[in-house]
Amino acid sequence: MGARPRNSAVTRRVVMGGLAAGVAAAWGCNPRKDQLRPDGMFGRVGGPRGEVIEPKKVALQMAVVSRPFRDPLVNEVVWRVADEQAVSSEERRVLQANGIRMGRIVGDLPRELEAVFSAPPPNKVEPVTFLVPEGTQELFTLSDQVEQASLILNLDGRVTGKDYDHASGHYRVTPEHYGGNSVVLRLTPEVHHGTVQRSFQALQQPTPYAPQEFKIADAQKQESFRDLAVRLIVEPGQIVALGCLPEQERSLGAFLFTASSDHVDQRTQRAVLIWAQRNRLGVEDGEKPARAADDAPDAIAVPTPADDEFAG
Repeated sequence: MGARPRNSAVTRRVVMGGLAAGVAAAWGCNPRKDQLRPDGMFGRVGGPRGEVIEPKKVALQMAVVSRPFRDPLVNEVVWRVADEQAVSSEERRVLQANGIRMGRIVGDLPRELEAVFSAPPPNKVEPVTFLVPEGTQELFTLSDQVEQASLILNLDGRVTGKDYDHASGHYRVTPEHYGGNSVVLRLTPEVHHGTVQRSFQALQQPTPYAPQEFKIADAQKQESFRDLAVRLIVEPGQIVALGCLPEQERSLGAFLFTASSDHVDQRTQRAVLIWAQRNRLGVEDGEKPARAADDAPDAIAVPTPADDEFAG
């Protein structure tokens, strides 16, 4: 009877000692002890090197440089450095037929253009930044609303005239990651016009059995010129330039990039510069880069080294 309690106490000591040794081995002597901690496990979710991968995003910057009508800065200087052949010949022909110029700037901006970004207020031009998820459409407003606009459009080889009431000009920009470092932008001009109307738009439901929900939207009619849409690859440090051919007075380009006034000498002309920078560099394991052939015949093929790291 007296021996049983002693054996029971010894057994408990052995068990407790084994548990303590196991904990010590796990936390104190295990060379891979970080894998036992929650933060170590979370780090390994991101990839083989422990990256924490965030959703793909693109930082878009837009600067509007406004000058008197036909001012050399927006009518000549920008286009001396902007390569308009970055846009395919067919797309370029359609754009020019509608008074729009588009090109890609590689390298430093001209000194005259740099001066507007370093000028003291109120003459300083401040770029506006938009941080958007990949594939999200961002609407850039280019021209203020006018009571009436009468435009001559050249679409599908046919020239037509069209009148708009309460019209304003916009460019819809959709960015996507491309290759290892670049961004491909889809740029589509739009005209918003007419009186503001209320509509009810259906919201996507989490389950097929949930009751349908709607949101109220107050907006004008939107005419998107998809025939004038361009997909352009932008590498780090490059800039997309947008402008017009001012001699085409009633073109879509003149409407987007010039502003009329009651006084002829107060009419203005604009050039728009767009930067695009992605949050993640390199290509993930198992992720294939987009094909240049899907974008434009004159697109630049971007190398995608397998050892590139993701940039947070």
